[in-house]
Amino acid sequence: MAKNKLVKNITTDELTVIINKGFQGQMDYMEKKFAQVAIEIGSCATKPELAEVGKRLGVVEKDVKYIKDNLDDAGKLGQRVDYIENVLAIKK
Repeated sequence: MAKNKLVKNITTDELTVIINKGFQGQMDYMEKKFAQVAIEIGSCATKPELAEVGKRLGVVEKDVKYIKDNLDDAGKLGQRVDYIENVLAIKK
């Protein structure tokens, strides 16, 4: 029976080195990915930018509250038009 020339007897120490290289390659890959994530996170808004967004949201919130408070009046607009048309005898 011919022995495969690619097969070599490996010592435990050599096997340990091979496995360690495999783990190190994975660690290098993960460190690279974490660095990319850190860069992406670093490009997020700063505190002053977030404060500006908060101010803008406050303005929007006030506008929405005004619309909500006056929505009932807008809903009654159709009834008011009908009433005026009836009083003035305007044909539809």
